Amino acid sequence: MQGSSYLVALLLLSGSLAGCTSSVTEPETTLGCTYPDALNFNEFAVTDDGSCEYSEPPDEIPGCTYEGATNYDEAATVDDGSCEYPEPPEEVTGCMYEGATNYDEAATVDDGSCEYPPDPVPGCTDLSALNFNATADTDDGSCRYIQPHVLMVLLDGWRPDVIAAAHTPTIDMMMQDSAYSMEARVEDTTISGSGHSSFLTGVHRDKHNVHGNSFGDANYQEYPYWFNLLKYERPEMHTAAYHNWLPMADAALDFSVCGYCVDMYVTGSDNSIASRLATDLGTKQMDAVTIVIDAPDAAGHGYGYHPSIPQYVAAMNQSDAWLGMMMDAIFARTNYAEEDWMVIISSDHAGSGYGHGYNIPEHRKVPLIIWGADSPGTIWPAPDAVDIVPTALHHMGVEVRPEWGLDGRALGLEPTGPPDAELGVNLVFNGDAELERGYWPSGQDASIPGWTDNGTLTTWVYGAPTYMLMDDPGPSDRGLNYFGGGTSDCSMYQDIDLSAIQSDIQNGSITYSLTAFIGGYSTQDDRMEVLVEFFDSSGNLLHSGGIGPLYAEDRNNTTGIFLRGDIGEVPQSTAYVRVTLDAHLSYGMNDAYADDVSLVLERGTV
Repeated sequence: MQGSSYLVALLLLSGSLAGCTSSVTEPETTLGCTYPDALNFNEFAVTDDGSCEYSEPPDEIPGCTYEGATNYDEAATVDDGSCEYPEPPEEVTGCMYEGATNYDEAATVDDGSCEYPPDPVPGCTDLSALNFNATADTDDGSCRYIQPHVLMVLLDGWRPDVIAAAHTPTIDMMMQDSAYSMEARVEDTTISGSGHSSFLTGVHRDKHNVHGNSFGDANYQEYPYWFNLLKYERPEMHTAAYHNWLPMADAALDFSVCGYCVDMYVTGSDNSIASRLATDLGTKQMDAVTIVIDAPDAAGHGYGYHPSIPQYVAAMNQSDAWLGMMMDAIFARTNYAEEDWMVIISSDHAGSGYGHGYNIPEHRKVPLIIWGADSPGTIWPAPDAVDIVPTALHHMGVEVRPEWGLDGRALGLEPTGPPDAELGVNLVFNGDAELERGYWPSGQDASIPGWTDNGTLTTWVYGAPTYMLMDDPGPSDRGLNYFGGGTSDCSMYQDIDLSAIQSDIQNGSITYSLTAFIGGYSTQDDRMEVLVEFFDSSGNLLHSGGIGPLYAEDRNNTTGIFLRGDIGEVPQSTAYVRVTLDAHLSYGMNDAYADDVSLVLERGTV
């Protein structure tokens, strides 16, 4: 009801006002351009009066407005239908699968021609392997290789000349495929203790410090049984030692110096250890083996060392039979076809009468046979017992380390022999004393390669007090060593075959020049003399010459060596020449010295 009252009141009021007139003036309407984009837009204008003015539209620029066209015009505002488009590339068919053998990287359309490699053929792909598979294209790690093995046999008290007198079918068989020498040299003491030690350590007695048959002062810690060196480089190797003379073996194989260097150590009589070794070779893993047989030495002491002694020859026969057992066992090994065996046979000394122990050829020269060497044949120059260990290590694939201090060299690696004679070059082999290491002067006699050395002539090192020093008179380009007289009157020589220059000599007008540095110590009259002698093919002396000797007064009582020479004509019928060093003793040690001995033959006249 309240709403109706309001409506009535409002109607009454409007009726009373209907006849009233207003006195308020209407506002004036503002005319103008009300379009904001016009040039003359008037923001105060209320009523548009049609006066708007606009900017002139830009000129149309016809052209191709499609950016993908080859003639696209970025300035065009109107597309005129002129667009041109690149021709689609020509299809190249081929194999588009990268794993295919005929994959074509230029192909754009695969034509189904792909060819795929066959399935891989696994196997050994190494040509040097025993089981190389020529059809294999994928190595599967199955390659097997020849494995090196070494057997070192020491026949105690073995003379070279007993081989011809004895029945030795095993040695005879082995010699056909061996590097060998019947003039190998052992230690100058020619005693078993020092000889065994050099044979099994590869160093001379001044290093292993065994000078007789006593081992209390042995230096096996620094210069050990060779198994120690082998295992240092190849710890997986299996080693075995068979000894019948225990003092040396017990000392050298003691754990304090050998550690785990030997896997099996067998002792007993010659027959028992030889038989045991033959059995073990057929049943056990063996890479490096040594065995010492005493039979020749026992027979020599009991009956005499000589090929005319039946008991000594019988001992050699038996030694060969034991060796035959060992070789048969090697040949019968299950994997023999995959094994490369080297067998080294030598001795610690020879002998004469009923003994040994002197520095004479009858005691010092022994056989050395290396079956399985790379280069069979005579070993030249004559080897030394200390060469055996480096030879064995080389065969086992072990490179000798300088810090080991081994004295020998690996043998049988290549053919050896005296060099052919030539005109205009020094024909003296090892005339500078450098092929054998020098000794500190102490009475120890070196074996000098290339020379027939039947006495005490040796090699000494420069620098020992009261002997030759590096700055004493001598060669300006001297090496480490020089020749010394040792302990007594002595000599050594070498014969030089001249057949390679025989025609030059026969034509005449060939001269020789003999030179050497010779001298001695202080006021002592120890003196060196160098001789040259020319012989025909029958051994007849044709001519001789020489230099020296130099007495103390000839060198002004000075310690040193001085260059001296001799020249002459070479007889036309000369076949070989001999160069000899004679060391004359005055008193005490023989301080007759020499170095750089040279003999040169050339065309000309004196």
